[in-house]
Amino acid sequence: MGTGRICNALHGLKPVLLMVVVQFAFAGVNVLYKLAANDGMNLRILVAYRFIFGTAFLLPIALFFERKNRPKLTWMVLLQGFLSGLFGGSLSQNLYIESLALTSAIFASAIAQLIPAITFILPITFSWRS
Repeated sequence: MGTGRICNALHGLKPVLLMVVVQFAFAGVNVLYKLAANDGMNLRILVAYRFIFGTAFLLPIALFFERKNRPKLTWMVLLQGFLSGLFGGSLSQNLYIESLALTSAIFASAIAQLIPAITFILPITFSWRS
């Protein structure tokens, strides 16, 4: 009976433990980014490496799991993918790495954690009517 309760307790703690692991990973990546920036590495190359390694890791997985239900590749899909990569990925990553180079890793991590709160406050602020 004791091991069953322990397994159930650990199963219930899985989401919390995974969130803690992800936060430690983000902190480690921030420290490594800061070290690379202080060492004089070009920050745009750092972002390009991040996207290249992410693509090399995720592309085979996506091709394997989505091999039977891939949508047609039209010009509109290509344009939307390009704009999403440009503004959603590249611009935000370049700005984040640049801010990390100009401040400390702790400050950049703290501000990154505030993004959901700021996103929540902005719509509430703009939706109030006089």
